[in-house]
Amino acid sequence: MTDASLTRRLARAGFEALARLDGATNVSHLYPDEANAVLAYHAVGEPAGYGNISTDRFRRDLDYITEHFTVGDLPAVLDSYGGKRVALTFDDAYDDFYENVLPLLREYNVPATLFVPVEFVGGCPDDYAYRFARSPIDHESFNDPSLFDGETVRGPSMMSWDRLNEVAADPLVTVGTHTRTHPDLGRIHDRETLEYEIVGARDVLEERLGVDVDRFCYPYGRYSDEAVSVVEESHRLAVTSQHGVLIDVEAADRYRLPRVRAHKEEQYVRWDLSGLRWELTELVS
Repeated sequence: MTDASLTRRLARAGFEALARLDGATNVSHLYPDEANAVLAYHAVGEPAGYGNISTDRFRRDLDYITEHFTVGDLPAVLDSYGGKRVALTFDDAYDDFYENVLPLLREYNVPATLFVPVEFVGGCPDDYAYRFARSPIDHESFNDPSLFDGETVRGPSMMSWDRLNEVAADPLVTVGTHTRTHPDLGRIHDRETLEYEIVGARDVLEERLGVDVDRFCYPYGRYSDEAVSVVEESHRLAVTSQHGVLIDVEAADRYRLPRVRAHKEEQYVRWDLSGLRWELTELVS
């Protein structure tokens, strides 16, 4: 084992211990915290899988964040005044958002952003179902559906256009773009393809839902420089899968906003929401 590897393992063990301590004592709440944060959710109430949590767990999350923070719409995390803000985001527009999430947002009166891959609304196309079951990290030619012919992949249950229209009409929910076909944008450099996936998806959402769409989410958190450029020209802000919070709001890149992974164990999510956790990370680094 190298010295660097040992250091990383010790640091990870230390942060896990701090997360457990914070879960038992809430010590992070004693620390002045102005670091705004964005929570990244996927499925709520679905069977166990990546990014999935139970409805009861989501309710506990809402209890915690509404007690300790101001829950605001996504652009509010770019404001540096008024105390710590937390925004909720949901990727992929699964049917369970309509069935399980929306009623709780209404009950707690908190806003959220729903990122929609437009070609999946109304049902997951067979050619692209693998994009919710495979990782682009493991496949160099991930964006080529023909490489996954013959695979049996259970596509997720996606929201219908009727339900999405109802969701988009709710004042608590803002719809954002999540491309057309959920590709790996990190491997796309062609301007025409990027505009089809990014700008085209936005235009479909605006036409079908009758709303302005100004926020974007990179599938798998991956993007090329060219993809970011197209997003900058067509949207107001964008979120990534980069793990973190906004320690310095003034210095934040509004087109590469980090998020906290909400599907981790509760004690780790709550620790990850604290500015103290990330300032300690900077010190260790």
